[in-house]
Amino acid sequence: MELDKVIARLNELYHRSKVSPLSEEELEERDRLRRVYLDAIRGQVKAQLDRIKIVDVKDVDDHEHQEGCSCGCGHGHHHH
Repeated sequence: MELDKVIARLNELYHRSKVSPLSEEELEERDRLRRVYLDAIRGQVKAQLDRIKIVDVKDVDDHEHQEGCSCGCGHGHHHH
């Protein structure tokens, strides 16, 4: 199920629950859709984290050092 449809249905069940108690089937559906939603969000966060690359300044410190560092490494240089 597409995530936007999952969210729409969860919202519908939420609003219905404010008017009257949800049936057992609706409660089960809500719980299942919550798991689908959370799994999708976790997947998105994991994919984003997997794309992050940690770079150590020592590994790329091959640039010219001058007064007034612009990268925050504390070496006092400008990037050209």
